[in-house]
This record gives sequence, structure tokens and C-alpha cells, in this order.
Amino acid sequence: MTSISLDRTFSLARGAVVRDVEGEAVVLDLEAGMYFGLNGVGTRIWHLLEDDGRLRVVFDALCQEYDAAPDAIERDLLALVTRLVEARLGELD
Repeated sequence: MTSISLDRTFSLARGAVVRDVEGEAVVLDLEAGMYFGLNGVGTRIWHLLEDDGRLRVVFDALCQEYDAAPDAIERDLLALVTRLVEARLGELD
């Protein structure tokens, strides 16, 4: 995979369906028949990606919403996006 940074844009896979379940989410890839579970923070990131896939915009929103160090937020955001891409639930532009 090419280098991932906050300057990239994430596009959700067309076949991905998300369902919120008690503050967490389950993402289903209809084409592959696989599912991916997200905790509360992962669910918030997913919804931010739905609204605007630009990782810098998502990062800025997370920094305003969570009391965590920006480098930790960046690391966790990029790690989740990498996992979503590997699971074919989206791609980077």
C-alpha cells in the first residue's frame, strides 16, 4: 500500500453497510460476506469518514471532540483507516 498520511482521502466501499448497535457499529461487506466490528471511537471515525473522507478534516474533528494527544489521535486514525483499506471497506485517493 502507498504511504498513508492525513493528506489522503478515504472513500467508503460501495458495498459496505453499517449498522449502529448500542454505541458501536458493525460494518458488513455485502460482496465478500464479511463483517468488521467498530468500538465507540471507531464508530465515530466511520461516521466522520462518511461525512467527509478527507483524513485531515476527520483528524481535526477528533482533536476537538476527544481529550487525547494529537499524535495519538493521528496514529489511531491512520491505523484504523489502514485496517479498513486492508478489509476492502474503502480505499485511499
